Amino acid sequence: MKFHRFAALAILGATLSPALAQTTYPTRSIRIMVGFSAGGSTDVLARIVAQEARKTLGQDLIVVNKPGAAATIAMADVANADPDGYTIGITPSGVMTMTPLFQNVRNDLLDVTSALVVAGRQRTGLAVKSDSPFRSVKDLLAAARENPGKISIGTPGVGTGVAVLLQAIIMQEKSDISLVPMQGDAPVVQAMMGGHVTAGTTSAAGFAEHIRAGTMRLLASMDNERLDVAPGTPTLIEQGYDLYSGTLQYFMAPKKTPADIKAKLIEALSKAVTAPAFVEIAKQNVLYWPTKMTGEELDAYFQKDRQDSIALVKKLGLGKDSGK
Repeated sequence: MKFHRFAALAILGATLSPALAQTTYPTRSIRIMVGFSAGGSTDVLARIVAQEARKTLGQDLIVVNKPGAAATIAMADVANADPDGYTIGITPSGVMTMTPLFQNVRNDLLDVTSALVVAGRQRTGLAVKSDSPFRSVKDLLAAARENPGKISIGTPGVGTGVAVLLQAIIMQEKSDISLVPMQGDAPVVQAMMGGHVTAGTTSAAGFAEHIRAGTMRLLASMDNERLDVAPGTPTLIEQGYDLYSGTLQYFMAPKKTPADIKAKLIEALSKAVTAPAFVEIAKQNVLYWPTKMTGEELDAYFQKDRQDSIALVKKLGLGKDSGK
């Protein structure tokens, strides 16, 4: 009789243990992979979300900066991680939809990860130091014509949305401007302030404080509307170029992450991105976006965005296969 009772208990324990493990997730810290250097817009969002999501998950979220290949190295780490909820990532969506069209990097990252939550909308712009003589894109182009090979613009990386727009303008104007790819916003800002490049294009998080402090001047909003941090500066569209960049910052997990763990992550991250502390930081860095999408809806949005990116790059005659 005792044998049967113990056997029954053993069977019951084996049956319940997976469910118990799932209901207790997480039991240890969670890594948030960031494909850019500390101090940029993606890093800023990751750190405030880590702080807020801990309140729901009860575990630390550790931000791991791993720049390289326009952030695709870090996102590949997410894709290759065990699908147990302990490694997630945050990235601008262009890393997954646009960058593979320009670099020899994995082009399946969108297919081997699952979107969780939108963290913000990355508004972008083209800026110079405040002591620069340039006040518009046309000024920069005119200087390039007068001084061939002397004008350079720092970008957050090859194949980023802003780099694509600038490449399209340079081709259209047949201008001799050098684009200098870097590892995210922070190095671009440092290069600008150090006088190593003539101008720089980053997310608004990279230049907002400098604009407010009067140490930088915006030449153009690369969004489809003017930026709150510099409402007097026109968009590229207003300056005669029918181009704009619209990128979402979002969290993702490995594709095969169990549904219940994804649900817990979506719940915690959704609370984090609506917390007052997050909203304040996001607005301060011109990253706040009130529209919220999660899970499968977000996956579908990015699949469409990838197809739109392919069509745009083909129309412009750009991309790694174009020879340009």
